[in-house]
Amino acid sequence: MRLIRHFSFLVALLLSSLSLAATVADRSPFTQGHWWDPARSGNGFEIFNAASTVQVIWYTFDERGRAVWYTAQGPESSLGREDWPLLHHRWEGGRKAEPTVVGSLRLTLRHAEAADVAWRVGARQGSWAIQPFYQSGVPSEVDHTGSWFDPANSGWGVSLTEQGEVLGGVVFTYDAAGDPTWVAGFQRGGDGGVAMYAATGSCPGCERAATVTRPAGRVTFEFSSETRLRLRTQLDLAMAAGVNADNSSLVMLGRPASMRAADRSLASFDSDARLRDYLASGVGNLTSPPVIVLPSPAPATSASPSFSGTNLQEEGVDEADLVKTNGRQVYTYAWDAAANRRAPRIRVARVEDEGATLVAAGSVALASGGETPMEESGLLLHDGRLVSVTGTKALYAGFMSWWYPGGWRAGTTHVEILDLGNPEAPASRWRAQVDGHFIATRRIGSRVFVVSRFAPTVPGYQYGTSNPAVLEANRRLVAGLSLADLLPKVRVNGGPATPAVPSGAVYLPPQGARVPSSELTLVTAIDLEAPGIVQALAIAGPVETVYASPDNLYVALTRQLPSADWSFVPEPTFVTTDIHQVRLGAGALAVGASGTVEGYLSRDPGAAPFRLGEHEGRLRVVSSSASMWGAATRNRLTILEPSTVTPGLLKTVSWLPNASRPEPLGKPGELVYGTRFVGDRLYAVTFRMADPLYVVDLSDAADPRIAGSLEIPGFSQYLHPLPGGLLLGFGKDAVPALEFGDGSWAWFQGLKVSLFDVSVPAAPREMRHFVVGKRGSESALLESHHAFSLLRRADGTLSLAIPAAVHDGAYPLYGSGPAAPYAWSHSGVLRFDVTGTTPANAQLVQRPMMVTHRTGGVSGPAYDPARRGGRSVIFGDGIVYVGNGQFWRGNDAGGAAGPY
Repeated sequence: MRLIRHFSFLVALLLSSLSLAATVADRSPFTQGHWWDPARSGNGFEIFNAASTVQVIWYTFDERGRAVWYTAQGPESSLGREDWPLLHHRWEGGRKAEPTVVGSLRLTLRHAEAADVAWRVGARQGSWAIQPFYQSGVPSEVDHTGSWFDPANSGWGVSLTEQGEVLGGVVFTYDAAGDPTWVAGFQRGGDGGVAMYAATGSCPGCERAATVTRPAGRVTFEFSSETRLRLRTQLDLAMAAGVNADNSSLVMLGRPASMRAADRSLASFDSDARLRDYLASGVGNLTSPPVIVLPSPAPATSASPSFSGTNLQEEGVDEADLVKTNGRQVYTYAWDAAANRRAPRIRVARVEDEGATLVAAGSVALASGGETPMEESGLLLHDGRLVSVTGTKALYAGFMSWWYPGGWRAGTTHVEILDLGNPEAPASRWRAQVDGHFIATRRIGSRVFVVSRFAPTVPGYQYGTSNPAVLEANRRLVAGLSLADLLPKVRVNGGPATPAVPSGAVYLPPQGARVPSSELTLVTAIDLEAPGIVQALAIAGPVETVYASPDNLYVALTRQLPSADWSFVPEPTFVTTDIHQVRLGAGALAVGASGTVEGYLSRDPGAAPFRLGEHEGRLRVVSSSASMWGAATRNRLTILEPSTVTPGLLKTVSWLPNASRPEPLGKPGELVYGTRFVGDRLYAVTFRMADPLYVVDLSDAADPRIAGSLEIPGFSQYLHPLPGGLLLGFGKDAVPALEFGDGSWAWFQGLKVSLFDVSVPAAPREMRHFVVGKRGSESALLESHHAFSLLRRADGTLSLAIPAAVHDGAYPLYGSGPAAPYAWSHSGVLRFDVTGTTPANAQLVQRPMMVTHRTGGVSGPAYDPARRGGRSVIFGDGIVYVGNGQFWRGNDAGGAAGPY
């Protein structure tokens, strides 16, 4: 039996597969490359497959502590079921000898990134839990990871690992006596050269002893293509005559990375049966704990000369919100006062005299009826069409929202397009009901993209049980499910249920450590000009973040679980986030490229979209981790762009901090609190005790750098760019908590509005700030960027409006010092102007607050829109505040009339 016995056969199969699109059937069942048990330094495995064969090379030690290697191989179908012969190799007479069987090896997969290897070597046997040997979460544009050999002189080779800037591996060869041995080394950065080390250690099953290494020289990898390299060796290792490793020409045995695109990208299912089986296998993982989710959005300014519009993250990408206006009418949802929730009716107010007059113009019931779910609601307005998107919210789990699959069952999303021929009496023209909870909505031109999350409900299925009879009943229920039972349905204009997505448009991300899931994240494209669904696409499993640019929609999810909030569960030591691009073409949705960044995006699903920003075809991402990059930093910027070499890959262009620019983005222990991408800059705020504001220069994508920073008390959760090199920050003031812990955190105080001069990136400065209220004060802007309003007036003055619930008073409710909370005083809209157009003449001016509520006890009124859901529209001669289905009109002196 030879190490390369099946080489010719495998190559033929591999070449024949080049023209095939990536499907789940093409995906490797395990991560290709090096695996190890972190508790057993010096022992490792290379595992790879091609066609239907799995090959394992085991690097370990013999009973005398010398380095030795074995091989085993078998059909992929026998994983976890059969023992494979464990082969010992020798070199005799200037060539490899026939191997001898010295034991057995069985490889059992838990999932793609965890396995158990049961081994027997002679009389010794045991079982180890192993995992991929990760040194970097950055995928290489041309990935040379794999097993390499010399086809003209086979029997030895190189197990090579390439992960971003990390290159290295194991040279497996023979010593002067012809016995198998190996040397290994990994290097971060460099020119293809790697320092190698020889090792001694304890054999499998022997008494454990520390692995001891010594320098063994150097090797250099000179790659001429993805599958060919020249090996240069300068090793302090006497090899058997005839090995001739130096200057050898090696080729890859197994599948190169280009033939494993399905391992890193979204992959379709090659058959309905495979899709059905996958979704059915995930039914039992829909555990019951409930969840809350926030819709996805974030901010930039959409403004007109006469009124403020919805505050958006990306110009040209409209977002659904509770309030929309065309400058003459203001639309919102009605409020059911008895039930304290939104009602399925649209209220209309007419604005006259540039906002000086406000008239309630009536209301219209949604055609979907009184049972329409309204937990998540948003309106869109475009070219004589008003769009209502409403739906259910996933159940609440208290923390780690998005992460309990059981909370996503039994959801419904309603989309209704209303004609505004009579703008004060919208008339329903088209509607659809889609199975699944409402997540987010974006509008680009006349196309609306609705994102929802679906998990099937299986009548009679019982979760959380260990009763054998119940488990068997559950198994029978799942066995009887058809594919149609597991896919979401859509009902148009009250008609019959039809599939919401074709089976061929369902894609599965790389699974990593995730268990199979029957959930689907559905993207539905709806045309407004000729109302109707034009296309749908689904991603199997949960999606953590949705971000949209004018050209692409990005979905992000971590490979390791849990990830949304590690406040209560230890964060995994290695965390990566996969990002998948969906192209939003005028004709059709299309799966684009995929990339990976180290770390996770945000603990808060509502803030996570702000961690991404696309500019000039590149995607910029801010991620965090408590442990990935050591104690110096918890935050990282990564810039990605579509590869011109490897189709389907979002390649890593650069990251920060790095070896050339090691300054961390945040002090030790600080996580990113607020981020905002604006053109070729990133503004980032980190916080523990004070608020460091960082200005990051992105003008050179290959070399991003921290241009400047500013440290001030408090924090800015929301950042908004203004013209002329100005930046507005909104958050809370803070006082250091010196009496507790290490003094590295602080007590939140009142609401804080700051104006920054960032015209000189190296020297940002706070020009002025205002603190409103005391500890306990809150704002709807801290819950949604849509609560921020901005109007540029004819003279260049910028008028700002922010809902606020102000807590104040001479004495706290209890206690003393900065930890003491204060009673509620009043609620309404904070108003500010920014006069001047440059840092030299700009001024932040506080205007009288528009107060709408003054009675409500020490905690304020129940369901106060100033804390959540309040919105405002600024007009030339007044301001309209909208909350809980009611309208107020304000004037420049701070007076308020209403509610209407």
